Amino acid sequence: MNLHLVRRVLKEKGQATKRELAQATGLSAVTVGTLLQDLTERGEVQEAERVSSGGGRPAQLYAYNPDYALALILFPYETKGDTRIRSTVVNLSGKTISETDARTEKVDVQTFETLIDVALAAYPAIGAIGFGLPGAEYEGRMMVSDYDALRGVALTEHFRERYGKPVVVENDVNAAVLGFWKKKGVAPDATGVYLYIPDRFAPGAGIVIQGKLFKGKRGFAGEVATIPLGIPWGGALLRESVEARCEAAARLTAAVCSVLNPDFVVLNASFLGQAQLPAMMQGCSRLLPPGAVPQLSISEDFTADYVDGMIVQALSTLEPGFLLSKYEA
Repeated sequence: MNLHLVRRVLKEKGQATKRELAQATGLSAVTVGTLLQDLTERGEVQEAERVSSGGGRPAQLYAYNPDYALALILFPYETKGDTRIRSTVVNLSGKTISETDARTEKVDVQTFETLIDVALAAYPAIGAIGFGLPGAEYEGRMMVSDYDALRGVALTEHFRERYGKPVVVENDVNAAVLGFWKKKGVAPDATGVYLYIPDRFAPGAGIVIQGKLFKGKRGFAGEVATIPLGIPWGGALLRESVEARCEAAARLTAAVCSVLNPDFVVLNASFLGQAQLPAMMQGCSRLLPPGAVPQLSISEDFTADYVDGMIVQALSTLEPGFLLSKYEA
């Protein structure tokens, strides 16, 4: 706990002396000195220049080294009829070090292994691997997935054993709600839902209840496409008018709000922009009783929310408590 406290304060300050860290953390100078020695020996903290200490011996400045460890994040996505996999390497501050984007014929274990091997050869400091995938895990295996080759596969166990590193597999919309939460600085005890309505697949939801990601007993929470609303999700919905699609999104929002009564709902769909927000508010107001309509917002960049959330999840495996700290956008 003390180590994380010193690490977090030093990351926020960028540079600090032992005395400044002791004052900011409430720890004794002796304790801070011992922790700094440990962090410096492992390379996580570096000694910077010395600064004046008011007439006495110059004090040593310490700087956090965000490149001490890196995380690799991979996620497949669909665009213009193609399937692609994005590979992103970030440091401990969440800063992107490298990003590649490759077209693939198949999303399976072997494809991921090829990309991971290339990334590890280029960046040996990678200490954790994160996968962003549509679907849900149950008892360590992919219970639901948009990709046939991944269903029933124990992804986390396989890659943890193969590479000997922490591995996190996260649902794409779960990652997006975390990314939005982090970026917008939402109140830590709030309840929120991120509704993602893709063009080709059924919708999904990421749920945060009082500041904690909620997945349900078997990881199936958020699979909102199974709510019997009679809506033709997927490609069939695109053939409807914009008004009909907005009505479908409003009905889905109202159904979710009737169960969770969230503080906010974020919507992302190709047919929804800021211009459609008033119509969405009106639709939800018609379907929900007064006072039950949450704060609605439109996100027009699912990928950015997704990546931000995966950064949070992947880095939390390297540094417990990362969810409570800051990172660079």
